[in-house]
Amino acid sequence: MSSLDDLSGRKRAILIAAEKCFAEQSYQGVSIRDIAHEAGVPVALVGYYFGAKNELYHAIYEHHSGYIAERLSELRRARLHTDPTTALNAIIAAFISPVLKLNEQDHGVNFSRIVMRGVIDRHEASDRITREFYDPMAREFIEALSGALPAAPKATVFWCYQFALGALLHHVVDTRMERLSDGLCPARNAKIATPHLLRFITAGILAAAQSAQD
Repeated sequence: MSSLDDLSGRKRAILIAAEKCFAEQSYQGVSIRDIAHEAGVPVALVGYYFGAKNELYHAIYEHHSGYIAERLSELRRARLHTDPTTALNAIIAAFISPVLKLNEQDHGVNFSRIVMRGVIDRHEASDRITREFYDPMAREFIEALSGALPAAPKATVFWCYQFALGALLHHVVDTRMERLSDGLCPARNAKIATPHLLRFITAGILAAAQSAQD
């Protein structure tokens, strides 16, 4: 699937406008007219390029699907590790690094907010996205975690994935730490944030797995 950068002209403007609108409001609160106004194009042109609102919403995820492919590619390399400790670290790196890199870009910030809104608001369009794009990826990561933590109960592995996802999503949408730390912790700098988040999630998973075995 082509990336956002591959688009040009009014089609690109519409997609960027849609990302901004969906990031700032709920899916239900955004109209095609809002998106057309933001993009500076006639309302009919939005439908011409993308169809109904749910299809435009879906197109946003399609044009960001490269980061999902990158996560899965890194995950499959991580599963080649034979040492469980390094395997877990590599799995979590594959899980978070492409997301943090995407979040460094302005359109990536809007996309992260759309993803979080989809999780919170839960509507038919977001359920379709979750099932099509994220559930298959989640199953691969859960399977990889099970392989890296063979003694951990399966339920523990599921909980670990759930809480790892929560930490990641919270970080990419909440920039308050930058203000609280007076700039010491830049929210969108992937190079700085990645090692901290990687250690936090990995250590938490290891602790949860060990506790479940005791």
